[in-house]
Amino acid sequence: MKFPVSLQLAIATALWGGTFTAGRIAVQQLSPLAVACGRYLLATTVLLLILWQREGWIPLNRRQQLLLFGLGVSGIALYNWLFFIGLSLIPASRAALIIALNPTAIALGAAIWTGDRLRSWQWAGVGLSLIGAILLLGSRQAGALTLPGWGDLALVGCVLCWTVYSLLARQALRSLSPLTVTTGACCWGNVLLIGLWLGQGAQLPVNVSFSTGSAIAFLGLGGTALAFCLYANGIERLGAARAGLFINLVPVFGSAIGALLLQEPLSGLTLLGGLLVLAGVGLGTLQRLQPVPISTTEPAGGDRSPSPPALGHDR
Repeated sequence: MKFPVSLQLAIATALWGGTFTAGRIAVQQLSPLAVACGRYLLATTVLLLILWQREGWIPLNRRQQLLLFGLGVSGIALYNWLFFIGLSLIPASRAALIIALNPTAIALGAAIWTGDRLRSWQWAGVGLSLIGAILLLGSRQAGALTLPGWGDLALVGCVLCWTVYSLLARQALRSLSPLTVTTGACCWGNVLLIGLWLGQGAQLPVNVSFSTGSAIAFLGLGGTALAFCLYANGIERLGAARAGLFINLVPVFGSAIGALLLQEPLSGLTLLGGLLVLAGVGLGTLQRLQPVPISTTEPAGGDRSPSPPALGHDR
């Protein structure tokens, strides 16, 4: 039975949303670097097998290797280190709402770095998201605005890392497939994560609990390898612009799953800030609702397309 492509994309975003809860569970027993290494050892192994089966080994020139290295540093190593540090300090549902700032940050980054012009409603969306971010980051105490904590700042760092990753990916995807770009970034990021982990002593507890092991398995196999394959298929079937609309569901799934499975409370101020962020993102992506031709060759990082899937937002 073949699932409709829209259902595949919805499943992919639900899997990415689940990474917040799985990560929150895993960092209760393991260090952020140990969780990140476990996730990407699994994911990279699976993606390498899929790449070999579908496309084979592709020779890369120096520029392509440098781009993949930059992607591994920004979107895999640093992103996931900060991601799991943040999840060790703040609730998964809150983290998911902060990560919802990704599209806004990418739009600003593209305007500054590549000269992309934002239209009036996009600037309005950016402003609305920033107001929501201020409320969200200052809502650690119910009913009062406070300074953001270290966990909040770590997730903001994730947003900045993913912005750099997305802008670099736009260059890499001009000559490489989404599968090659993601797998190459995972390979470099995995090497860097393992190096950092070894530098910290690479300590593991004697007995890893079933819930922790299951969480890491989900992060690597479901929340990374499977989710990427489903999303890549959606890009191939619908084009990157249409498939990218589903990315906005990630924070919705993330906060809902965290609240349901971990019984994490969400204050009124947090909900208001998160809703403003999501409303700003929706306003900023209105132009993507225009009809676009369905293409099987449209690059996932083209000038009018969203960034490649968040492998931690989770990608």
